[in-house]
Amino acid sequence: MRGSVARALAALGAVAAAMVPAAEVPPARAQPGAAAPAEVAPRPAGGVPRPAPACPPRAPRVRVVLEDPEPTLLIGAGVDELHGESREPRTPRLHHLALTTSRVDWRSEVTAHYARAPEGGPVCAVIGTLTLHLVHAEHVIRLAREIPEGGCLWRAVLAHERRHVAVNRRALRSAARRLHAVAKEWARRAEARAPDVEGAVTALQERLRRAIEPTLAAMRAERERGHRAIDTPEEYDRLARICPADQAVLNERLEAR
Repeated sequence: MRGSVARALAALGAVAAAMVPAAEVPPARAQPGAAAPAEVAPRPAGGVPRPAPACPPRAPRVRVVLEDPEPTLLIGAGVDELHGESREPRTPRLHHLALTTSRVDWRSEVTAHYARAPEGGPVCAVIGTLTLHLVHAEHVIRLAREIPEGGCLWRAVLAHERRHVAVNRRALRSAARRLHAVAKEWARRAEARAPDVEGAVTALQERLRRAIEPTLAAMRAERERGHRAIDTPEEYDRLARICPADQAVLNERLEAR
């Protein structure tokens, strides 16, 4: 199962986060397990009782794999392009000098153990192994080309964006720790009954998605709080006052557009 859990834009105070629902369920492996004694299902109308599937013993192994490469720094975009990316209109008082984008993807790999009811009846599947991959699939800092490259203002804006990067990475690591605990507890109790193995595994994957969504939502909220704490009016005022020589060059380039 794959999903994209967060896309955040930090643009000198402009932060947006959106949830993209999990989708695209890949095949999962299922292995037969030793069944406990069968239960008896309710008697169907006009028929005889059919044995319900008994679940195999549970001994799940759970791990979380975190992938968080260094962010990429790009300098080619202009102020207007950064505003287009952030979807915030440019005004005489608002110029996006930088933009940090982040997208976190997740996917799961599940091996299920199952037992089938007698005479080809339904199955019960439980988690054998569960691996969750939490991946920083996109992490990019964009600095506006109108800023004198390498100068005082350029370095100050880059330092500001690296604070946003730190928020994203810190929230990701915190989420990975919480996901491991949540997934471990869920896998210990998880089971699914269905007419066939494929249906039972699909049900397990959907229940997994619902189980971990609160943790992913907490990560998004943590990111948003962190970005808001950075992008304050006081920080904007500070950046507008420093490096007067570079500010003059920046204003000339903006006015010439």
